[in-house]
Amino acid sequence: MKSKFLLFILIFTFSSATYAQMFSVGGDSGQQARSSSNYFRIGYSPVTFEYDGNTSNPTQDRLDFESPALTFFFETPAISASLSFVNGLTGAEDERYLNLSIDYLNRLSFVKSRTFEFGIPFGLNSNLVNVQNEQMNDDFSQTVFAFGLGGFAAVRVPDKISFALEGIPSYGFSNSRGGLFGGSNKSLLFRARLNFLNIISERNLSLGYDYKFSSYDLDADEFDYDLTYHRITLGISL
Repeated sequence: MKSKFLLFILIFTFSSATYAQMFSVGGDSGQQARSSSNYFRIGYSPVTFEYDGNTSNPTQDRLDFESPALTFFFETPAISASLSFVNGLTGAEDERYLNLSIDYLNRLSFVKSRTFEFGIPFGLNSNLVNVQNEQMNDDFSQTVFAFGLGGFAAVRVPDKISFALEGIPSYGFSNSRGGLFGGSNKSLLFRARLNFLNIISERNLSLGYDYKFSSYDLDADEFDYDLTYHRITLGISL
């Protein structure tokens, strides 16, 4: 519970700081703020959580599930924070899933013009994943700190539309709630964004798609799981 609370505070703090900075830099009025790429998103995320260890535990003792999650997402060019969950509100029966995540990205552009951009993103990520089943005593709770390096490309029609693709493989370290066991985490993230500029009162609408595969290799084999999600979001610029 403490890990969840601390990560939530981090997400709120970074998000609030970025939101405030968006309106303070340059001292300009709302026109500059609305033209920036800061979005609030809400989305639908089919999630698959699948056992990938070597233990002989029977299937009924595992936490595998496949269910849709509800996602809330705050996104800026450098920092993004998200909350995804599966519970009774999303139609789940016994499974409970919570994913709190915050990402920092620094993009190095090799080619940059008004209509095209290409480069390398360097990313740092922290996320907490908790999975429970109301019919079982065990639960899965891991916090990951990871770093990644990938590639991105963006195409723009100025003042009308923009489209961006990004892919980042990452490697990190995972630690359990209470520090009883941990291990490593490997992940692969693909992102796509289609932004329609100045649609509603000079605000932008954005369609987003994220795919992430995350594999946990922990000291305790019974908690070696693969997490996969497809995230479809609709966003509006702030």
